[in-house]
Amino acid sequence: MDLKSTTFWSAVSTVVRMLAGIISVKFVAYIVGPSGVAFIGQLQSFILITNTGANMGMGQGTIKYLAEDRNDHQKHQQILSSSFFVTVVSSVLISILILFLYKTIGFYLFKTHDYDIVIIILALGLSFYAVQQILIQALNGFQEIKKLIAAKITISLLGLMSTLILVYIAGVEGALLALIISQIIGFAVLIYFSLKSPWFNKEMFFNGFDKATLQRLFKYSLMTFVSVILLNVRQIFLRDYVIENLSADAAGHWQAIWKISEIYLSIITFSLSIYYLPKLSSIHDKLALKNEIFNGYKFLLPVVFVLSVLMYLFRDLIILILFSKDFAPVSELFLYQLIGDVLKIASWLISFLMVAKAMTKAFIITEVISISIFLVLSLYFLNNYGLIGMTYAYAINYGIYLIMMIVLFRKLLFNNHETVTQ
Repeated sequence: MDLKSTTFWSAVSTVVRMLAGIISVKFVAYIVGPSGVAFIGQLQSFILITNTGANMGMGQGTIKYLAEDRNDHQKHQQILSSSFFVTVVSSVLISILILFLYKTIGFYLFKTHDYDIVIIILALGLSFYAVQQILIQALNGFQEIKKLIAAKITISLLGLMSTLILVYIAGVEGALLALIISQIIGFAVLIYFSLKSPWFNKEMFFNGFDKATLQRLFKYSLMTFVSVILLNVRQIFLRDYVIENLSADAAGHWQAIWKISEIYLSIITFSLSIYYLPKLSSIHDKLALKNEIFNGYKFLLPVVFVLSVLMYLFRDLIILILFSKDFAPVSELFLYQLIGDVLKIASWLISFLMVAKAMTKAFIITEVISISIFLVLSLYFLNNYGLIGMTYAYAINYGIYLIMMIVLFRKLLFNNHETVTQ
């Protein structure tokens, strides 16, 4: 599938998932209010941290090498079996650690012990989600895009049903539990869709690990750990800082603008994740790589720009549709958040090269710089301008990150005849 086909099918998926997300967000926001939305954001960030640890950050590497070694069954087996072995072991260890520290974790995230049971259930269900991620990576790496999209649509719809039921029954606690239960639902759905794939068999997963394959996959672990874990630790810290210095409602308003960005950008980010990484990984000619990047700019950046303009023009209506009148202050946060969104996608179209070509050192350095800049700017602007300062920091940070990417890949972008090594 090419970029346009991938974008079309991801658009189909995104429309369904977006509608499910809109209904879910609206219902949750109406029932639990801004402070409840802030707590949900805290748990979502923590889930991302634990899931990354459970998979040892090997997801991008698994996709890349499955896509590269497309016709090598033995390598496929080594990749999936090694990834499965490490995932099961690490997820069990992390689950045990969480069970020992559940009270400390619960209080830090929610400022109360009322939701400690949520952390316990998260620990018990972690292995299911970790294995689910391997199946997603396999479908992605083997480029079974339609099947992957069908699975994601099914997960979205079933997740919506569980969210509505649990939030109605148990309010904030139900919303938190729904995040965890949707992961277990995802595991069952992915098993169902993967059973129909020719690569799915016992030997693919229960064949131990290959040392050389793990060394290749662990190149990506450090990149993912830095990106996902540091980023979400930063988000948890900033949300907590907003709660302590402004209010839980203010933290909910900030979470709301992030959720809005996530919903409307999901069509773009989904296309990038399922098309760009396998595609860029398979290209070794510099000119072809450059053309692929510029094609991405010509097709995707105008889409992001138009979406951003529409989001800004209809921001008040969007807030009412997605949330409630309690979220009216979110309207002030749109302008610089949307500018940041455009700059974010512009920079990601280049930065995906670092993942595709396993540029571990460059990725870690630029990611740590970006995460640190956003943290420092957020604290500075928040203290001087209030909550809107967080969106100033977001836009400025991705402007700087885009400049870093242009400087880092200037030879690729502005010269024509070389081969890219890995």
